[in-house]
Amino acid sequence: MAKTKKEKPMLSLDGVEYAIEDMTDSQKELASKVARFQDHVNDLNNKLATNIHVNEQLTATLKVFKDKHQQGVKDLKQAMEPAD
Repeated sequence: MAKTKKEKPMLSLDGVEYAIEDMTDSQKELASKVARFQDHVNDLNNKLATNIHVNEQLTATLKVFKDKHQQGVKDLKQAMEPAD
């Protein structure tokens, strides 16, 4: 049975591929930091996209309750008027 050759883990940086196992420890540490920063950027972009969606929902819901509040104030004022 033929053994399949395992591919080396690679890092792609600006279109250039680097074999991680060929990096120095210092390069690996910097690559790890860059990967963590990219994770943070991705996470923040996802949160911003989600919050835009949530903001739209809350804005629409707020309008509904403001309208109900204003109508309630009108109804209460009318109910508080003295009867003739």
